[in-house]
Amino acid sequence: MSTTQRLIAQADTLIKTGRYQDLIPLYEQLEFQVSAIELEAVPMNTIYEPLLASYLVAYDLYSARSLVQRIPEVLKTESQQLTVLIQVLDLLRQWERQNGHLKDIYKLLHQSRWNSALAPLIAVLQDSIQNRELDLLAKAYTSLPVQLAASRIWLNEDTAAEQLVATRGWTYDASTRLLYPKAPEVITNRPIGLQEFGQLADVVAHLEVKQESS
Repeated sequence: MSTTQRLIAQADTLIKTGRYQDLIPLYEQLEFQVSAIELEAVPMNTIYEPLLASYLVAYDLYSARSLVQRIPEVLKTESQQLTVLIQVLDLLRQWERQNGHLKDIYKLLHQSRWNSALAPLIAVLQDSIQNRELDLLAKAYTSLPVQLAASRIWLNEDTAAEQLVATRGWTYDASTRLLYPKAPEVITNRPIGLQEFGQLADVVAHLEVKQESS
């Protein structure tokens, strides 16, 4: 088995076992491996699609944009799944600038067709987007109408209330139809992302140049 075949098999195992945090470095290695050797037997969209989805799951929009910029235009139009993921990236960037709605992303992901290899990762992406929105709601509100929460995560009110109580520890008052969010846990040891790494590299390079000139 070649190195590329081994990495592809390893990626499939990671998806099946839910170890999504390990997909990004593996698919980055795969992209370099296949691009450098130019293996025609490995379609690049089978690498670009899960890599882009993995960046979106990690909410690394900087790396996602960089990937889209280096994907050949012909592949963007040939792959319907890749086209949808690029649309999701654009919608996430709009939402980040506060001029977009996450429900548009839910609708796009839900209504699109995904092959069996990518479907598990898309399910994780949907959950990660939903959790990000719920974290923001929990930070912004001490209480909020169930209608508001349901509209933000694209669920009906009863399902939203039941899910938020069961999975996130929120409290629900059926008489007032108000939800009382539980504050999200603060993660202090967050691993450095590619965007922060790039910024750090720029700072180090600047310091090195400054030192050489002094």
